[in-house]
Amino acid sequence: MKKIIPFNALRPVSDKAREVAIYSNNLLRDDERRERARKNPNSFAHVVKPKIDFADSQIPPANELMKYSKNYLQKLIEQGVLVNDNSAYFYIYRQQLHGHSQSGIVCCYHLDEYRNGKIKKHEHTREEKEKENVVHLKASEIQGNPVFLAYKGADAIDVFVFEIQQRQPLYDFISDFDVRQTVWAVSDKNEIEKLSSLLNQHVTESYIADGHHRAASMKLFSDEMKSSKQNHTGEEPYNYLFACLFPANQLKIFEYNRSVKDLNGNTEDELISKISEWFSVEKTDSRFQPKDIHEFGMYMHQQWYKLTAKKSAYTNNPVDVLDVSILQEKILSPLLGIDDPRTDKRVDFIEGTKGIQALEKKVNKGKASVAFALHPVSMDQLFAISDAGEVMPPKSTWFEPKLMSGLLIYKMS
Repeated sequence: MKKIIPFNALRPVSDKAREVAIYSNNLLRDDERRERARKNPNSFAHVVKPKIDFADSQIPPANELMKYSKNYLQKLIEQGVLVNDNSAYFYIYRQQLHGHSQSGIVCCYHLDEYRNGKIKKHEHTREEKEKENVVHLKASEIQGNPVFLAYKGADAIDVFVFEIQQRQPLYDFISDFDVRQTVWAVSDKNEIEKLSSLLNQHVTESYIADGHHRAASMKLFSDEMKSSKQNHTGEEPYNYLFACLFPANQLKIFEYNRSVKDLNGNTEDELISKISEWFSVEKTDSRFQPKDIHEFGMYMHQQWYKLTAKKSAYTNNPVDVLDVSILQEKILSPLLGIDDPRTDKRVDFIEGTKGIQALEKKVNKGKASVAFALHPVSMDQLFAISDAGEVMPPKSTWFEPKLMSGLLIYKMS
């Protein structure tokens, strides 16, 4: 059995791709998505976020909402906005942003590889979110947003991808946030066989970069489907995770910075004194952007500080050595009272793509009392944690560009 296979895509016709495709939830608020979707009836948001089509006071029960979602998908098909490819293809998906380029392969990946730990994770997931996703999977019978996977690259795959990219693409457009989105179909039978062989030979394991909840939800959905089928073979569409595989050396991880609303009863001098037990503290004349691991920028009362963790502040454990762990264990929890960053409303997370000026802005406007700039986690650190079966603290990594939903859709029926 091949673990990585091509699939029959449901996808937008070429001139509708930009209208259909959308970004994931963490890039747009519901009110923003609702306003955009109101102006664009072809948006995939109507399918995956159907509540945006209803006033907050008139959102129907979950079963009716899911029926609406499925009907909307069918409407887009009947109107010719979405079409089915006749055969199973692989797709090359390239994203370019500010001089950075990454090229992945959109495919289906057998869920047994997730069950046996070959698709590796580094985050906890929330049960309520998984169950919510399963409801939508049952109703829609589609996966519309590929799980973002990294693998340790192979030259033979890189060469193959480069050759495909010399051809005319299916899609080539500039999306929101100035990302150039380009997609090619690998449709020749011999080339499909060649790429299938390369992937199944060289991709022995992969790592979830983004999409932990989607992967966990698909595993739950697949388990339910297996238990309800009398003649389960393991090859049914519900046995596969919709994924996009990127060579790790093409990916860029940004830092995930923190701000805290108050000093937890400390004065500024008291906080600095307590921090000095675990960090060397230096005032700086300008913004401090960490350039190495174990360096932190701290901004408080219109003053930047450089914090450098002392060796006593961490161990060589792959999780403990992370800067996000050091900050959490030595400052946020004991000094600022942020014991659970997942639920504490006093802490905010600011993706590094916004720059450290976003931290200054929060403090200067009185929305936070202190902010911390971190050095990004490396791919090697992510691999080490995943390989050890450990998990990172919440909000440790920010990958960008994000993958778009609705550009390619995997139908499970």
